[in-house]
Amino acid sequence: MSTQDVRPRRLRRAIESKKLARQEYSSYRQFIRDHYDGFAGKLTGFTGLVTGHAALAGRLIRPRAFDVRGCKRILDAACGNGRYSKFLLRWADRDAFITSFDLSQRMLKRARRRLHSPRVSQVAADLMRLPYPDGYFDAVVCGWVLEHLPDPRPGLRELARVMQSGGKILLMATEDTLTGSVCSRMWHCRTYNRADLRRTCQECGLRWERPHFFTKLHRLFKLGGIIVELRRE
Repeated sequence: MSTQDVRPRRLRRAIESKKLARQEYSSYRQFIRDHYDGFAGKLTGFTGLVTGHAALAGRLIRPRAFDVRGCKRILDAACGNGRYSKFLLRWADRDAFITSFDLSQRMLKRARRRLHSPRVSQVAADLMRLPYPDGYFDAVVCGWVLEHLPDPRPGLRELARVMQSGGKILLMATEDTLTGSVCSRMWHCRTYNRADLRRTCQECGLRWERPHFFTKLHRLFKLGGIIVELRRE
């Protein structure tokens, strides 16, 4: 490995949050719940506007990208303030059942206020212990929650468990890039290497179908994190 490769990696590691690695997971989990219940959760609305992600989410969930037309049971996993549920409502069939969950009760309240829709149900739940039966959903959106797990496998296996065979997932996770490390520091999470996460998904029965990017500039400069469409094998 060249010096040019080592220096950026060292910088990323120096910036990236170490909180998850240095704390017992039960304590970290409580910290994250409190974090998003509080000011950080409120801040997600503002940061979504500043970064453009609130609007760019619509470029991911649409017919030419992650197409949910024809899907009848859709899950918004770790829904946050309802950013992705908004576009699921726009494109899902009128008779589709959309449910969402989050660890933070306050984030669920923010999602309800944002959506004002009886077509979406919300419950408090943990990604590693989902309160849904096997093979229940035919589409899932899972955004920016895997980075809060010390090991992604339990969460990915739960998603695979509640998916129908052949069902699809839009997975979003913080990448081990410089911008990803900055996000890690801000939100007290880890990052993922794209190739490593791909292998882990396949290990959990989720086939890597195709990557997505918010825009061509995001693709060119490797911005926006890991966004990929998966299939339940």
